[in-house]
Amino acid sequence: MNVKERLQTVLQKLGLVDKAKASTLSNADWQAIVNSYKLEYKSTLQEDMAADQEANTNPLSQEALNQAQATLQSIFQTASQGAEGAEGADGEGEQKPVAVTEAPATPEGVAQLAQSVQSLVAEMKNQATADIPVATLSSSNLQFNGPGTTAKFLFGIENAMFSMNTRWNRIAADPRSALSMNDPDEEEEGVAFRKEAVNFSKSLQKRYSYLHNNGMLDAKRLAAGDFATNYEGVEKAGVGQQYIVLRQDALIARVLMKRDLTQYFPVRYGIQDRDLVFSAFFNELSQAYQTGEIWKGSMKIENEMGHVDDAMIKMKFGPMKELERMFIAYLNKEGSDPIKWSMIEFCILNSLETAQVEQNKRRMRGIYVKPEAGVAGSYLTASTGVIYTLIRYYHENKILLHDDDAYRSYTSSNMLDSIQEFVGDVVSSCTEDMELDQHVLYLNKTHQPWWIKNVRAKYGKDTDFAGPTGYLNVVPDTNQRIVWLPYLGQSTFMFMDIPGNIQLLEYVPGEMLAIKVKEDMEMVKAWSTWKEGCAAAFTGRRFDTPAKLAANKYEWQQIFMNKPCEALADGATTIDASKGFWHVSTSNTAATTITDITDAKAGVAYIIECGNTTNASKIAKTGKFDSITEAYTPTAVGDYIMVILDSKGKFIELERCVGSVRKVNALVQPNIPGAR
Repeated sequence: MNVKERLQTVLQKLGLVDKAKASTLSNADWQAIVNSYKLEYKSTLQEDMAADQEANTNPLSQEALNQAQATLQSIFQTASQGAEGAEGADGEGEQKPVAVTEAPATPEGVAQLAQSVQSLVAEMKNQATADIPVATLSSSNLQFNGPGTTAKFLFGIENAMFSMNTRWNRIAADPRSALSMNDPDEEEEGVAFRKEAVNFSKSLQKRYSYLHNNGMLDAKRLAAGDFATNYEGVEKAGVGQQYIVLRQDALIARVLMKRDLTQYFPVRYGIQDRDLVFSAFFNELSQAYQTGEIWKGSMKIENEMGHVDDAMIKMKFGPMKELERMFIAYLNKEGSDPIKWSMIEFCILNSLETAQVEQNKRRMRGIYVKPEAGVAGSYLTASTGVIYTLIRYYHENKILLHDDDAYRSYTSSNMLDSIQEFVGDVVSSCTEDMELDQHVLYLNKTHQPWWIKNVRAKYGKDTDFAGPTGYLNVVPDTNQRIVWLPYLGQSTFMFMDIPGNIQLLEYVPGEMLAIKVKEDMEMVKAWSTWKEGCAAAFTGRRFDTPAKLAANKYEWQQIFMNKPCEALADGATTIDASKGFWHVSTSNTAATTITDITDAKAGVAYIIECGNTTNASKIAKTGKFDSITEAYTPTAVGDYIMVILDSKGKFIELERCVGSVRKVNALVQPNIPGAR
């Protein structure tokens, strides 16, 4: 491909063919052409134009050659200034000349410029504008590569962080170069890398703070470049060049886009420890008119408490040799990333993305457990999420569950029937003063294929699943809207609520992502601390005992939930954790003691509930259960014990209920309401 074809390709890529034909290219257009040409072909436009013209002798003097070249170059500048005249009113009023070589004019250069200009104009006259599909117009015009030379700076970004003098940036530019390099020197190259990582992390943290303080933490707007030209406070953030800021914004947007659970449950900020949400319940007020002081009605105020737990990230990464191996694997991976990351950006980005995904899962399935001293705990035990928060409301006698064998659990063949049965029972339990118009049904997104299969089998293969009223989003034969929740694994958990009632709690926005970094020997240490939790603004009336809750018959209740549990077999002494986290005993023909929960997973709290008092299943304080507070002997239906696996493979007690009296183990759950 010669220089004319290359230049023509660049013009088409930038959409400047029409402006070139009309000689209305602005100075900014020419600068974009020069930069794009250099980025695309790894050489300058002037160099290629000179190489494309054969050497020839010209008898003109050097002064005449310089004058001829200046005249030809003025053609470009004239076209540029013609367009600038229309645009200059909004600019600075200063014309910036197109960058040209400082070397004296040569016969080859003059002839080459003249021929290239003539050929380019001729070809444009005969070249139709490329038919670019509309779909391609949605791509971002942001340039994440700088204008500098890639021989000296990675991605052309003229900043010490991207200097090609460093080993890791040379590998980023050409992964094959690592084959010819010796193993990294931890004392020199390793130290330099870790210092650069610390500096970048500090500037990233300050940029994040600036975006937050100015209301710019919007993943879609950051990714779209809405704040790409807003560099106020950049100096305070320790950032030297605009391209670093662009890349930092893109990195932050990439992490925020992983924050997907907030689309289902809003985030409430400012909760430092506990927070009260008040609800008012009114008795009947209206009555037929009569004279006299015949007063009727009263109001009762009850509060719902939300709390947050302290969570943290503490990680180390390194040494250099291991990081290089992972980074080269990323560079060689098939597929296109809109942005190619440097090794430092790669480490920070993947750490933050992992932390965000873990928080998503924890916000759904997590339960806070005070960590064992000196032992790293599961990511699921850093705070309590939606499932165990709703179970706590049940144990606090605030919501009455819908419990029926028909929808305690379901399979791939009966999922539709089970859910229709659940919805039908919820509707039947509503009194004449209750409405479900605003409620949605939350289901496990993992089981969506089962749902589609069931609906097609029952209602026909041509069933409409599209649109908000399609059977993917509405329960058939009802108006009940469905919301599919991620991160539920194989759980058959389902509930109905008004969107926005259940809230995710935080103290300061973005605390988790404000990672601090420090160099330590051959490793880099990174850490952050934050607060998070989950609570509902409104559940319903609170009662002292399960019997009073049941007698209320769902009056004023807002959240309706099934009981996703498995029934234990007669005489079962072990529990299979693969069947779920909630297990209910049945009547036993003989005395029965549970000794183990097989295949138990870290970070999952298991509930063992009494479903029948005939030879009720007990747990002795021995073996794998020797860490519980005392032996568990249920005396009433509904009694339970909740346990979780510790680092030694033993089960520790979180809470229990015996004789319908609930007791929280404050040593491992100090922040939960009821523990203090």
